[in-house]
Amino acid sequence: MANATISVIMTVYNAEKYLKESIESVLSQTYTDLQFIIVDDGSTDHTADIVRGFSDPRIELHQLPENRHIAYATNYAFRKIKGAYTAIIDGDDIWYPDKLEKQLAFLKAHPELNGCFTWVDLIDENGDLCNDRLADLKKYFESSTDSREEWLRFFFFYGNRLNNPSSLIESSTIPVVGDHSLFYIQAMDMEWWVRFTKKFTFGIVEEPLVKYRRILSSDANVSSPSEEHDARFYNEYMHIRYHMFDDLADDLFIRAFGDYFRCPDSASPDELACEKALLAGDCRKDFLGTPLALLKIEALLDRPETARLLKDKYHFSTRECGQLTGLHLYNDRYIQGISFKHPHLEKELHDLHQAAYEREQKIMELNGQVHERQYTIEKNKLEIQALKDQDQMAQAHIGRLNGLLAEKEQQMEQAASQNRETVAALEQRIAALRQAGSDQEAVIAQLQQSLSEVTGSTSWKATAPLRRIGKLFRKSDQTRKS
Repeated sequence: MANATISVIMTVYNAEKYLKESIESVLSQTYTDLQFIIVDDGSTDHTADIVRGFSDPRIELHQLPENRHIAYATNYAFRKIKGAYTAIIDGDDIWYPDKLEKQLAFLKAHPELNGCFTWVDLIDENGDLCNDRLADLKKYFESSTDSREEWLRFFFFYGNRLNNPSSLIESSTIPVVGDHSLFYIQAMDMEWWVRFTKKFTFGIVEEPLVKYRRILSSDANVSSPSEEHDARFYNEYMHIRYHMFDDLADDLFIRAFGDYFRCPDSASPDELACEKALLAGDCRKDFLGTPLALLKIEALLDRPETARLLKDKYHFSTRECGQLTGLHLYNDRYIQGISFKHPHLEKELHDLHQAAYEREQKIMELNGQVHERQYTIEKNKLEIQALKDQDQMAQAHIGRLNGLLAEKEQQMEQAASQNRETVAALEQRIAALRQAGSDQEAVIAQLQQSLSEVTGSTSWKATAPLRRIGKLFRKSDQTRKS
């Protein structure tokens, strides 16, 4: 990792106003082993001249003959990558000097990760910090290292809080994830990071290492706020949610979204397909996910097997589908006709739309509560059954222990009885020995008494000289024989 080249990608279109400062922030990185790929997406201003004004050999300028937009230009840059790692920066953002060095150190400390992002400071069109003015956005980008499951749930229910110019990833992941989709303009980054998260993991360096520019005075760039940009992002976000479960491994889908299943025990391919379709149409954050979700529901209802499954297990059939298709999901002729024939009713129409939307939101909220309660009930049933099973196992175990205890008690009683018999026999033996000892002592006493009487008699004393002469004769005889 210490000698790894980092390929830095910058795609630009008519970016002359802020380009020089952005390029300088890359070239002044404390980590210097860089390949700096700059793709000029058909600019008509002095963008290319500004790039050529730098003599640094690490810069590679590629000019497209016409403007093809950022997705195409980024995919073009992907083909030029030579480094082991890839970072992205926009032509109006600024990196702090130690950004790449700190990110490489973070990845070295976390080898299980395939990439990382950082926090950001927000600057306006004049380069002034605007963290206080955009406090909510500043806080939004201050995410933390979470699991893939947590990030997939966040993408689906809330959107994107990853800052693209703060990214650093292993270049080997790019061919696996694939190119950026040319369909997306406003949410291009989010769509690609969703696909990345289905395959790989990433972390967050919880420190602002990027100055992320927000153009507050106009809609000059794609990230600046405007009604058109908001509408485009919303529409693209609907498509991202529609495709969220495409190519998502079943086990990862269950881990990430199992808590939101209509039926917690769903596991077969058809059951998971039903859960995916119903979840796409029952999005907790926004009811307007329904129109695209109906395409998935339509396909399931067209198959007899899944149609029966939807009705029998998920209580969803033509009747429930008709409740959805009876709503104003698209800008239909009826709504257009009112708007064209009665321009003065546009505000009332807007209010009706808002009221309908709020009702739909309330319906979705209530449906969500019902589903959550159903899930809780099913979960409680499973827990109760598990407790019953555990109780049965415990009772059986107690029965086995009681049997062993009774058997042990019987063995102990038998042993105690045998011990009592042994003790009684030993006591009798001891008594007999004591009696025998007492009898022997009486005999000894009598013998001693008899001896005393013999040695004390007159005849014994009178024959004492004879016994001494006899002892001498015996001793002389023994000497002769030897």
